[in-house]
Formats: sequence, C-alpha cells, structure tokens
Amino acid sequence: EVVVSTKKKNDNLTKAVMGTETLNMKDIAKIPVLFGEKDVLKTIQLLPGIKNAGEGNAGFSVRGGGLDQNLILLDEAPVYNASHLLGFFSTFNSDAIKDATIIKGNAPTQYGGRLASVLDVKMKEGNNKDFNVTGGIGLISSRISVEGPIQKEKSSFIVSGRRTYADVFLKASPDFKDNQLYFYDLNAKANYQLNKKNKLFISGYFGKDLLSFSSAFGIDWGNQTATLRLNTIINSKLFLNTSFIN
Repeated sequence: EVVVSTKKKNDNLTKAVMGTETLNMKDIAKIPVLFGEKDVLKTIQLLPGIKNAGEGNAGFSVRGGGLDQNLILLDEAPVYNASHLLGFFSTFNSDAIKDATIIKGNAPTQYGGRLASVLDVKMKEGNNKDFNVTGGIGLISSRISVEGPIQKEKSSFIVSGRRTYADVFLKASPDFKDNQLYFYDLNAKANYQLNKKNKLFISGYFGKDLLSFSSAFGIDWGNQTATLRLNTIINSKLFLNTSFIN
C-alpha cells in the first residue's frame, strides 16, 4: 500500500492557520443534502462556529457575524450573492470545484474587507492528459462537465454547466405556462504553461436566476466573474501571483 499525502502531520503546529478548514469535493460528496444536490455552502454549515441563516437559505453566519460579513471568493473573484432559487441552493456547481477553504478567524491581510470569515473556493484546472466528460441528472437540475488537454501535459481546460428544468413542467400546465422558474451556472477555466517559471490561468463564472409569475412580477438577476492570473517563480524562495479580476 502506498499513501500519498499533501499535508504534513504537524501542519497544525507549525503553521499559523487558526480556525481554518479545507474541504475537498470527495468529502462533500459523502454528505446527504437536499434533493441530492451537493452544495459547498450547505456542507460548511456543519462545521463548528458556522450557522445557517434559516431553513432553505444558502447564507451562513460565522461566530455571530452577519451574512454580509463573509467574503466569498471564486478563484479570487468576489461573489456578492452566492445563492440560487431564493436561497435554496448556492451558485457553486460541485462538478467544477476543486476545494473550498473557510477561514473563521484571524484571516490573512490579503483578504481584507470582511469581519466574520473568508470562504475561498477554487475551481478545477482540467485534465492535461486525457479528455473526460461527466454529468448527472438530478431532481432539481442536471449538469455536464467537459475537461481535457489543450496541449498535452502543458495546458488544459474545463467547462462545466448546470441548469434546472422546472420551467419545462410549467409549460405542460395551461394555468402556469406563462410562468418562468429556472437558474443556470456555467464555469470555465483554462491554464497554459508558458515556460518553466510562468503559468497563465484564466477562469470565469456566469450564472442567472429567472423567476416570474405571468406579468405580475419577476426576478431576473445573476453573477458574472472573470479572473486572469499569472503565476511566476522568481527563485526557490520567492514567487509572484499577478491577478486581474472582474
């Protein structure tokens, strides 16, 4: 048996990362959730010091802080309202997420701007050796992901999409055919190894919610983020990350 680990056993003693928890998608997949939809925001609410904002709400409160006092990042880009379907689901498609780190106290200074916590979500970078297509059909939404190399072992991409289809069933009813109810997510990321010391990353997220009751009222809103990052290794002890975020 061979065990490969990415963390040293004494990391909790040698590193000053108090109140920090990192969850990978394998751990999140083991936890039962509403309608079988894996959800990062719902999972972190099971950790100590984190409380949900009410049944069916995707917001969370950390150690008594307000909902708006949490900084939520997706590949370094802030996401200001990370929920779908009036708060029942988060904007994070689990098929596109690599891991999520929640910092519940003493956040490093580069995360300045919030009082309660930092949720740092990282997207997958794609498979740089083989093409893969994965997907799933759920009660609420269906999803599909495509990943593979752009240039083998030098660059890769991943595109992942998710959409609900409650509006399809509304069309079948003469009483509700004029109503609309759906959301969708689209995540995309690519990276390219420029040379041994420079690597370029580009990622984006596009999401939308549409809820309307005939012509009486409606909600039409969404999120769009984009990140361009250049990772440069200067020497064995120093590296530089340059990011442009929209």
